[in-house]
Amino acid sequence: MKLGHISDLHIFAYEQSSPRRFLNKRIVGGTNILLNRSKSHSPLVVQAALDMLDSFEVDHIAITGDLTNLALEEEFRAAANVIAGITGAEERVSVVPGNHDYYVPEIQENGTFERHFEQYQRSELPSYQLENGYPFCKFLGDDIALIGLNTGIASPPMFAVGKVDARELRSLEQMLDDPKLRDRYKIVMLHHPLLPFEHSKVEYTRRLINANEVLDVLRWKNVDLAIHGHNHYYHQLELPHLGAPGTLHICEAGSTSVSSSKNPMSGGKFNIYTIEDGRLLKIETYLFESDGAGFTPWREVNIESA
Repeated sequence: MKLGHISDLHIFAYEQSSPRRFLNKRIVGGTNILLNRSKSHSPLVVQAALDMLDSFEVDHIAITGDLTNLALEEEFRAAANVIAGITGAEERVSVVPGNHDYYVPEIQENGTFERHFEQYQRSELPSYQLENGYPFCKFLGDDIALIGLNTGIASPPMFAVGKVDARELRSLEQMLDDPKLRDRYKIVMLHHPLLPFEHSKVEYTRRLINANEVLDVLRWKNVDLAIHGHNHYYHQLELPHLGAPGTLHICEAGSTSVSSSKNPMSGGKFNIYTIEDGRLLKIETYLFESDGAGFTPWREVNIESA
């Protein structure tokens, strides 16, 4: 089974309407877009990544949040249109939100993100889902379970923190104890990273608030792979399970939509994970080089020989 992983699409769309929508944190984010982000993130790069993943015939695509910039209704529609263009999207795509998708409190209160992407969050184990739809679980083939967590919360200006709701975390623990998951290779997808980001000067304002608690659950319950976004930086490491022999692999490719970067570690990228017979065999990372070259192979990690 091949799982494609893209993240941090940061699709921007704006329709002239009431300026009251910007009398909040959006005025800070909108200024950042005008000065910086719109120059470095491109929907054309996202489409190039999706076209390549289709050409590779990956079995499933996980999108780990920040589909939008300001959580505007028109951005959600634009992102939904991009995802709907994926072949067999409703069966082949899973989506969780990031902090940009919950940019202001009313997005969470109104379930705006979930309204646009609920068809990619259907669960094989609905009894564990809270009212907001998380955590959800999809069975991929006969031996893989993909679980979606929500770390998105609205935060003050200049903050991009996340948190997994305590009730959601308890439900995740119960789900991971379900006999239907016991013999499956278990993957958890979420937006915020589980460990401090060593290259950030402002980690406190960008962190997953209860990262230690979430990580403990994943390690005690023998989750095999955790994939995330948020840092826009390539990352891959391994931690031992705490509940039994085994390894938790934690991976981020970066922001898929970045069109140019002097440092390839923070360039536009996506990952492909090859999983067979209950084992992660290989992680392939593709880097966006240029409009002409598109995405090219950048790094390959063979787990058995890593």
